[in-house]
Amino acid sequence: MATSDGGGAGGVNREDVILEIAEGIQTKTLPELYDEYNIRKSFDVPSPTQIVLLQELERFNKLIAKMGESISDLKKALNGEIGMSADLDSLGSSFFNGFLPPMWVKLAPPTEKSLVNWISHFDRRNKQYRDWIDVEEPKVIWLSGLHIPESYLTGLIQATCRQKQWALDKSTMYTNVTKIRDSKEITKRLEQGTYVQGLYIEGAKWSMEKDCLDYQNPKELVDEMPLV
Repeated sequence: MATSDGGGAGGVNREDVILEIAEGIQTKTLPELYDEYNIRKSFDVPSPTQIVLLQELERFNKLIAKMGESISDLKKALNGEIGMSADLDSLGSSFFNGFLPPMWVKLAPPTEKSLVNWISHFDRRNKQYRDWIDVEEPKVIWLSGLHIPESYLTGLIQATCRQKQWALDKSTMYTNVTKIRDSKEITKRLEQGTYVQGLYIEGAKWSMEKDCLDYQNPKELVDEMPLV
C-alpha cells in the first residue's frame, strides 16, 4: 500500500506512479484541438444546434489545452527541468490519489467522479463531438456529455420554431418516455426534438408496463431510464 508521501509497503515510488498516469492520459486520452474555424465554415449558416456544438467545442478545446499544458509542465517539474509550483504539486497529488485535478475542474462540467471515471466520461464526450462533426448530429443525444445541456434543448426549440414559424416565447418543450432502451434501435432522427439517452432515476424506477414511475427493486437505488 502506497502513501502520498512516497514509497509504501509495496515499494511503490510516488513520482513513478504520477509519471505513468500523466503519460497515459497524454498519449491515450488527449485528442487534438478541434479546428473551430473550419468546422464553423463547413456549416455555412449554422443551425441553432450547430451553434451549440461550436460553443461546446470552444469550451472543450480550453479543457484539452489546459490538460495538455499542465501535464507537460508536471513532467518537466518531476524531471527537474522547471520548478514545482503549488498547482503542479496539486496536479501530481490528484493523479496519485485518483482525484480530478482542481485546475481541470474549473473548465469541466460539475462532477463528483473519480479521475478514472472522469477520464472515461471525457473519452465519451470526445467521441460524441467527433461523431457529430464527422458523421451527423446524434440521433440520440447523450446530454451528460455536453458542457451546458440546457443550451442544446433551447437550440432544439429554436430550430422547431424556425421550421414551423412559431413564436419562440410561446413555445416550450415536452417529454415522452419511449419503450426503447437500446439507442442502436434508432435509425432516424426525430423531425422535431431528439431522443435522449443516459438519464437515471434515484430511489424509484420507470415501469415499462405502466408507463409511469414505480417503486424501485430491492437493493437497486439507481435505475436507468429508457430513451426519452
